[in-house]
Amino acid sequence: MPELRENTPIRFTEIFDGIDLLIIEKRASSAPIKIELKANDIFLLFGMDGEITFQFGPMYMRPLPDGQSFFIYNPNSTLITQASFPKEHRLTCIKISLSRMHSLFIRDEPDNIELPFLGGAPLNRPIYDQKSVDSNMRILLEQLFHNRLSPNAQRVSHLGQIMEILGLYFHSSEPNLVACPFLKDEDTVQKIHQAKSIMMNEWKNPPTIKQLSEQTGLNQYRLKAGFKEVYGTTVYGYAMDTRLNHARRMLNQGVQSVNDVAFNIGYTNPSHFIAAFKKKYGTTPRKYRISQ
Repeated sequence: MPELRENTPIRFTEIFDGIDLLIIEKRASSAPIKIELKANDIFLLFGMDGEITFQFGPMYMRPLPDGQSFFIYNPNSTLITQASFPKEHRLTCIKISLSRMHSLFIRDEPDNIELPFLGGAPLNRPIYDQKSVDSNMRILLEQLFHNRLSPNAQRVSHLGQIMEILGLYFHSSEPNLVACPFLKDEDTVQKIHQAKSIMMNEWKNPPTIKQLSEQTGLNQYRLKAGFKEVYGTTVYGYAMDTRLNHARRMLNQGVQSVNDVAFNIGYTNPSHFIAAFKKKYGTTPRKYRISQ
């Protein structure tokens, strides 16, 4: 694990030429961590246990909800972001050089270009994207935290896991080719953050879209579109993820039955909870508890 130094960007570990890895395991402190996102490199950031907040300069903050990932590419300037998250949370970041990405995904024949954003004229604009992490990718990300082999063998193992993560990540969809998806209206952004705070505080019985619209002063369209833009998920999806995250923590503690967990997070029918949990985490609550 790289050494953590106050006010100094944390170091990545080289896995292969053009592929570096950053692993932040559960820490004894919740002090923010600085990460250097170098110009012209591609970064994939994954929060492992809950929401992580990334501060980009004094004026812009972007949260990464649990179960989501960031794709960041900026050819114009190196960014220093400050990641803030509780001490029990973990963070993974994969760094890939543009040339290595070309060698992985572009063959000699132009017709075989799999990632359009890598082909054609040199890319000269930033790309930021946020997407969900499926259960298969989640399993691979968890394996990156297991160091049971000798250093060289572990590096080879991590390389294989990273390659599979890249394959899964770029298989389903391409990054959104927009200059920047961040909302420019700061007042709207603050109201979207307010909406998220309301959902976090009232997650057992969340307000309807109409009620949330009235509480934040945003019309329903701007609320739904803005929430999706900022958090990469719908208002309903965020409420569901919050409930299931609470359920997962209860299961980790192992003091309640699956039915009790379902009732405690607001489900009246445990079978509905089991189906939702399996859809999000790829396993049933009972099997999840046994695996911990």
